[in-house]
Amino acid sequence: MALSFAADIRPLFRDEDVECMQGMGVDLGDPAWMCVPENAQTVYERLADGSMPPDEVWPADRVALFKSWMDAGYPV
Repeated sequence: MALSFAADIRPLFRDEDVECMQGMGVDLGDPAWMCVPENAQTVYERLADGSMPPDEVWPADRVALFKSWMDAGYPV
């Protein structure tokens, strides 16, 4: 199964998460921003350490899916 940002990653983020983080310069809803390796790595680290989103830690399988998408080369 091929992963993509549009089909697999963007839906993991709630609209509220996207709006909140956009105000901090983190554009979770923009594939061009998210597909920059440094940006994706920063998001991944925050997801993995449980600091993002602040009100609901992602389960391990969601974090693993995000990492798999990164490992696949950030497909849009």
